[in-house]
Amino acid sequence: MNTIRSIGHRIVSDGSTRAAIILLVFLAVWANFQVGGLNSSIISGWLVLSLPLATASIGVTLAIITKQFDLSAAGVITLTNVLMATSFKDMSVWLVIILMLLMGAAIGLINGAFVVFGKLPAIAVTLATLIILQGVALILLERPGGSVDADLISFVTGTSIVPRPLIILIVLVLAWLIFKRTKLGIYMFAVGQDEEAVHLSGVSVRKVRLAIFTIAGMLYALAGVFLSAAIQSGDATIGGSYLLQTFAAIAIGGTAFIGGSGSAIGTIFGALTLMIIPKMLFVVGISDWSQRIFTGVLIILAVLIGAITAMRQRVKLNEVAGEMEQAEAHQLVEGSDR
Repeated sequence: MNTIRSIGHRIVSDGSTRAAIILLVFLAVWANFQVGGLNSSIISGWLVLSLPLATASIGVTLAIITKQFDLSAAGVITLTNVLMATSFKDMSVWLVIILMLLMGAAIGLINGAFVVFGKLPAIAVTLATLIILQGVALILLERPGGSVDADLISFVTGTSIVPRPLIILIVLVLAWLIFKRTKLGIYMFAVGQDEEAVHLSGVSVRKVRLAIFTIAGMLYALAGVFLSAAIQSGDATIGGSYLLQTFAAIAIGGTAFIGGSGSAIGTIFGALTLMIIPKMLFVVGISDWSQRIFTGVLIILAVLIGAITAMRQRVKLNEVAGEMEQAEAHQLVEGSDR
């Protein structure tokens, strides 16, 4: 009985676990109704389309953990895709990827500088960045076209024993597990939980946020690289859908928008879930408009459960803190009586 309660408590309290269960249920329904079942080609195609969203959503997750909102992901993805499809044709594709990552990091650094040093609202700054980058992309490529290097397409979409995009997702998970244990990762969570306490401990909150914005920008550019390999061309409008999808993936993944907590693993599950919903509902026979309603309801439920869980955790922390204060006060009284 205690084991069942423990499992139930984990499902309710852990966003990544909830997201994983939702994904498994949807995957089972899709497999059951898919004519001929699921094969490696279908699974690989789903993972390829999920990879850009998962990567970009991780970057937004990092910003949210520090109590900031970053809307520039869609802009960086779009510009990266257009540049990958239209420019640097005489250069090695791997060198071009490095340049794209540096560009994304620079954009993130600029965003962070305006927010941290200019004390401007992150939403306003990153929204402006999004609009500017989308405008530049449209200037460079008015209509869909261009081409992407075959080596990059093969690297991202290739299938051997294990689909290549699945391997990349596993690498992202491992990178997250390592990162969250680094000093910057620990400070990232601390800034989101209690910024003043971090400042008083001697850690620069500005440097932490600046670093997180920079890493997020790099992840957005990487998502743009993956998207280029997925669609194998350039499109200055395709990145717009990622503006809302990244936040939806984060919500389903269990990251609280109040900051201080979250997981890239849950976010990845959320992105995979978002990309499986249309496929699952299509084979079940549900129309496009109903798919949107279904997705919206799922997001609301995920956010609601996450908010309730976060509230309960904070109540427990406050109760523990109160008990500790009472114990300290009791010790002081006993010491004064002696």
